[in-house]
Amino acid sequence: MAANPETAFGRTLWDQWESVEQYTSVGTKSLERFNDFLKARSEIEAKYARELQKLAKTQKDEAVVAAKPKEKGGFNMAVMSGTVAQSWLQLLTVTEHTAAFHTSLAEQLDGEMRKSIKTQIKDNGNIFKQQFEEIRKAKEEYRKQVELLEKTRQKYDKATKDMDAARQAYESANQDMNKTAKDIEKLRSDAEKKAMTAQDAAAVYRECIDQTNAAKQKHFEETLPNILDDVQSKDEQNRIEFTRKAFLRYADLLNAQTPSITSSIDAMVSIFSKITPSYDSATFVKLCRSNAPHPADFQFEERALYTPGGALSPSSTSGSSSTMSAVGKKGSLTRGFTKADLVDESKEDAIVSLGIGSKAGRKKAVERIKALEKELAENEKKRTGCETLISVYKSKPEISQDPKVARDLDDQINALEARISGIQARRHKLVSYVAAIDGTTILPDGSPLGTSPLVFSPDSVASFRSAEVHAAGGGSYRSAFSGDDDGQGGAELEAGDDLPGTVVEPAIGRARMIYDYEGAPGDLSVVAGEEIEVLDKQDDGWWKARVTREDGVVEGFVPGNYTEEI
Repeated sequence: MAANPETAFGRTLWDQWESVEQYTSVGTKSLERFNDFLKARSEIEAKYARELQKLAKTQKDEAVVAAKPKEKGGFNMAVMSGTVAQSWLQLLTVTEHTAAFHTSLAEQLDGEMRKSIKTQIKDNGNIFKQQFEEIRKAKEEYRKQVELLEKTRQKYDKATKDMDAARQAYESANQDMNKTAKDIEKLRSDAEKKAMTAQDAAAVYRECIDQTNAAKQKHFEETLPNILDDVQSKDEQNRIEFTRKAFLRYADLLNAQTPSITSSIDAMVSIFSKITPSYDSATFVKLCRSNAPHPADFQFEERALYTPGGALSPSSTSGSSSTMSAVGKKGSLTRGFTKADLVDESKEDAIVSLGIGSKAGRKKAVERIKALEKELAENEKKRTGCETLISVYKSKPEISQDPKVARDLDDQINALEARISGIQARRHKLVSYVAAIDGTTILPDGSPLGTSPLVFSPDSVASFRSAEVHAAGGGSYRSAFSGDDDGQGGAELEAGDDLPGTVVEPAIGRARMIYDYEGAPGDLSVVAGEEIEVLDKQDDGWWKARVTREDGVVEGFVPGNYTEEI
């Protein structure tokens, strides 16, 4: 029952029960609308979270790639070590956290909350349907009682009319002198019967009125009010109160995200406020400086001059010396290549010297071709990087007004092209050697890279193919070899299987690693504190190094700015 009788449905709305039914229906639909709202809101939150996550991941992946030290030596590491880059990463991290908050909110909105609302909607619908069916049933029973009363009244009316007619007929016959005593007696008897019938009808009618009044009182004062009061109670508890709690739960879910987001924003503000220009500049200088001396002074190239007497100028000798010095300095641009090429070329010569009938020579040649292809891909990658930088300098001269930068890049490209040509020549020597062993056509020198270098017939005992460059593997260029050769074709060189006449590349110095470096294929993985033998210092900042370990000698490339010379 309702607490306040003045606002009770059963007392005040007994004649408006159909409006009460419509009221509960509207209330149920309001819950359904709220449920649909939560579904749409959760979808929006989930989509927003996915877009935020995608945005942050894309930017973060680019930052991670840019932070790889092998891409441009210490340059990218210097940039990513600054406070601006670190703050940028923090911003992306907070964006990911914000996306996680919205994902959590979407899951909670679309999870238990909507489930409870759908359950309540179903329960309310069933309860109200049953209650109003009871009202309709009670109303139908009361209607039948009223109809019975009406039928009883009609019988009573007919009985009284018949009684009056019989009585009038008797009285008229009794005064008529022409009527016989027998006719008068018959009319009197009929009038008495009609009177008895009317009395019985009146008794039934009175009883039916009492029954109908009792039914009316029960229907309008008990059944209908009780059902309407129960409808009111269920509506207040299961709809209005439930909706209040659902709204508060919705607000709590939104409010629960606020502290986490506020905390993340506060952390961002704290980090962003510590961006320090001087620190970033100092870090960039520390990681990028090469400690290289300034270029030597330009020298006057003196020519041999003839005097009118035909004598040479006294300074011609010194001029020749200066010229040779300048040439020597210019030639130094390709240092690090010639010595390695001479050592490497001896390996190819040693393999070819094994002869065409040697299976071991073929095996070693294939393995050497793989190594040369890998080295070729690495040098081509470096050349492409230099060409990209040159195009940037040419398209945007405002980046650097120093023409020396472009000249240095040109020199590096020339040096790399010289090395690439040397590698291609040595590789062609081995490819021709393998082709001669297999009895196939020897390819002309200078076959283009990126296509299959060897084309064998189906009857050949082996086949050789070049693999694609896999960027995901750090840009390594790999080749695969498959063959029979009595089960030995394409097998890896075992320990101690050195090439005859191979010259061990001499070290030009020693260094100690300052940082850990996890190398990709072709690079050397080392840890901080490990000592290395420096075999070659390349112009792009990468050093070729060798490390002697328990499992043998390992060679590869490491970033030069990760080391300190000892």
